[in-house]
Amino acid sequence: MKKIYMKRFIAAALSAVVGTAMLPCAVTAEGEEAAFRCAAYYDDGVLVYTKLLEGKLKTEETDALAEIYAPDNADKAKVFEWTENLEPIGKSGHEVDISGAGAVILHTNDMHGSVADSDSIIGLDRIAGLKELDGAILADGGDAAQGVAIASQSKGEDVITIMNAAGYDVMAAGNHEFDYGLEQFAKLRQQAQFPIISANTYKDGALLCADGGKNNGANVMIEKNGINIGIFALTTRDTMTSTKPENLAGVEFKDEVETAKAQVAELDAAGADVIIAVTHMGNLKYGTYTSAELAEAMKDTELDAIIDGHSHTIENEKVGNITIAQTGTGGANVGRMAIDVAEDGTVNIKETLLSRAAMGNIAPNADVTKVITDTSAELNETLKTEIGETKTTLWGGSIRKVIAESRAGETNFGSLICDAMIEEAKNIIPDTYKDADGNITAPIVAIENGGGFRGSVPNGKITLEHIVNALPYANTVRIKEITPAELYTMLEGYVSSVTAQDAETGFLTASYSGSFPQIGGMRFRYDPNKPEGEKIEIVSLIQGNTDLDRNDTSTKLILASHDYIIDVKDMIAEGSGLVETVIAYINSLTENGKKPLEMPVTMGRISAIAHDPDNYTYTAHIALKGADMLKEGDEIEVYVDGERYDKTGVIKDEQITQTTEDQDGNEAAENKVRTLQIELPDGPHAIKLYADQEEAYVNNYSGNGILYEYNGLTLGYPELEYNAILQ
Repeated sequence: MKKIYMKRFIAAALSAVVGTAMLPCAVTAEGEEAAFRCAAYYDDGVLVYTKLLEGKLKTEETDALAEIYAPDNADKAKVFEWTENLEPIGKSGHEVDISGAGAVILHTNDMHGSVADSDSIIGLDRIAGLKELDGAILADGGDAAQGVAIASQSKGEDVITIMNAAGYDVMAAGNHEFDYGLEQFAKLRQQAQFPIISANTYKDGALLCADGGKNNGANVMIEKNGINIGIFALTTRDTMTSTKPENLAGVEFKDEVETAKAQVAELDAAGADVIIAVTHMGNLKYGTYTSAELAEAMKDTELDAIIDGHSHTIENEKVGNITIAQTGTGGANVGRMAIDVAEDGTVNIKETLLSRAAMGNIAPNADVTKVITDTSAELNETLKTEIGETKTTLWGGSIRKVIAESRAGETNFGSLICDAMIEEAKNIIPDTYKDADGNITAPIVAIENGGGFRGSVPNGKITLEHIVNALPYANTVRIKEITPAELYTMLEGYVSSVTAQDAETGFLTASYSGSFPQIGGMRFRYDPNKPEGEKIEIVSLIQGNTDLDRNDTSTKLILASHDYIIDVKDMIAEGSGLVETVIAYINSLTENGKKPLEMPVTMGRISAIAHDPDNYTYTAHIALKGADMLKEGDEIEVYVDGERYDKTGVIKDEQITQTTEDQDGNEAAENKVRTLQIELPDGPHAIKLYADQEEAYVNNYSGNGILYEYNGLTLGYPELEYNAILQ
């Protein structure tokens, strides 16, 4: 089919950009005393819409908008109604005429339960508001129903309730949708008022997601403004190794490319004008296809776009004519895919990434807000339960949602989790590993995968919410018997994701795989620059400082971990849930909250030795907020790792060159950042300006606080709020 339609420009943030003075079109609509009617059609509406939301319109563009808003041009335009004080369109305003509008897909991925609006998260109520304005399709790329407390405590059900309210139209099954088991996954699919699909996921020879009714388990056809949009979903075959094995009994993930070719042919034959793949595959090489490799293999087909997920990265690129889009993770962004079909059937797609700041003028849908509030109320009271206090931040997960520290290096939270599992192992170890006096005869070591915990616990009060959010997977502690040779083999596989280290700075090049280990009961040294399988130099037991022989296949060790790493058929005992285990261990260290917890930033358990840390120092950069009264060159005192530091930090005004993209291509823009610069010894450190301030994290190994941009990504610097009185 061939479709002709004009692009639509929704002026949802108009007041923030052009202001009242730029609106010569202001007239009172008949019967509505407080309404403005404003034209919203522009030759390149999608581009202007994006710039408007981001506050980047040029003078000539705002002039053009003012001209087209003139009352005598109104008959040429789309018309919207606004409240008199130009509040965002929501319940207070509505679209008057949408005839001839094109199609828009709003999309999310890897929300991991981040559904409530905040300064850094785009709530589903706000996304629902934009969906209403755009008349859009709303799609998700998977891993929505598992993550922070609102997800994990209800096994995904509360998240699906909120997604229903927000009006989702389709969702791909992510690997973590399987974390609660197949029975619960089936319950979530039944609860969802939208199809959760995966065209390459089968159980016992049949499509797993098919329900025998409206959901065929593989694809949907959605008609939007006269355009038939065919959508199918794919789930990475890596799911077999990225959720508990017992959760996938009888499940098969078929080849993504072959499945995609069959789906495109099927949807094309069914009359689709546009074909979209919603995939949970990612753009990092885990083992099977990346989204870019899928696009490369599909260049000669009718596939128009891939809405991606899984790698928690930002994607907005084209492979041939196929657009690939991904929004990161945790609700930090939402994607807006505008689709235009020319008269000859040519499909044009414009993908725009909308940040929380860009969405600030979109009014949340009040009905969805109420669902989120009601769903969260009872849970929030429970999560406020205080466990104790920590003087030092427990670092883990993706710090600042930017750098996944626990996936490339040791963190103190990872060490604490491992130590907690060792304590639980002592409680459940069978008597066959004890002597006549009840003493355990086999050394116990522990491993937590770096992707297994997803957050930090800031210095201050420790609540149940902190622990549940950081450990969202409802894992259970398990133990198994291994040998030193098996331990070496495991560790070699886990560190293979770190591929190089700069000999001077210590900076690590890594794929930030979730398998990178956090450890307990042992130390190891490794050389990132050596080939895969040859990186581990030595593994030593902490108790007795005993080196383990790489070739020892007879000595018994006990590995403490959990059900993601230790298969049920290999375990010798199973203990408590990981959340309960960690809480019990914190209680033991703090005498049930009577004294604060103190954990060093690093315990020296993992050493990357291509870099010599002795006598090496580096300059860390902390972005300062509220420091306008300071001038460049001023010196201020800081705390490093909980103690007053013997050196002062120096105020600098840094000129950061960032690359932005406009309609003419790439263009560099200068951005001034006021920073505190401080010289530090090698390794990770926690920084604060006064005693009770929440700490910031810097690390020359990851580049956190060192690199403002890396590999095309804007990392930024950690931030601290300056308070002259407390200083």
